Amino acid sequence: MKKYLLSGLLNTLLLAGSVVVFAQPVAAPDLNTQISAAEAGDSAAQFNMGNRYLSGDGVIADDYEAARWFRKAADQDNNNAQYNLGVMYMQGKGVIADLNEAITWFRRAAELGDPPAQFTLATLYANGKGVAQDPVQAHLWFTLAASSGDRAAAANLVLYQEMMSNEQVAESQSLAAEWIEKFNSQRAAAEADDDTAARLP
Repeated sequence: MKKYLLSGLLNTLLLAGSVVVFAQPVAAPDLNTQISAAEAGDSAAQFNMGNRYLSGDGVIADDYEAARWFRKAADQDNNNAQYNLGVMYMQGKGVIADLNEAITWFRRAAELGDPPAQFTLATLYANGKGVAQDPVQAHLWFTLAASSGDRAAAANLVLYQEMMSNEQVAESQSLAAEWIEKFNSQRAAAEADDDTAARLP
């Protein structure tokens, strides 16, 4: 599971939140097996290699190498790697700081249903950081993150909603319902494809 810390969001109402990426515990095979799998294109192994380089687990800590492995996994739609890469671009850790690139990776992970990325997008929209301030989009992403059990998103959703008009809340809730329906349909189709592929000789 991802370890992450999102702090500093609420100070009076909503102020700029900061995001910190932490290496995740690696319950992986030995290093050589992990490297072989990562080099063969296994996105989970690539993500684990990124974590190894981030924390110095079995390798010399190297933020550049961590970002390189996260990118390989992120390019294969590994939402954990996409989120971590977004944080690295936001902080300029292992890469040149680039808020637009960070937002791109957060959005990709958020669209895959990643609650920390959804929460991060919500705070960016709430604060107008790197994107136009948009209460409807902020509320949408807080709602989606909260619906996945993110407590900070749930708390912020309640506070943020107090600052919105009834029309804005209704629009956001409609967008959230559409997003959830589309996400569930795509997930069901992907699972059906996996089942079909598993049955083919």
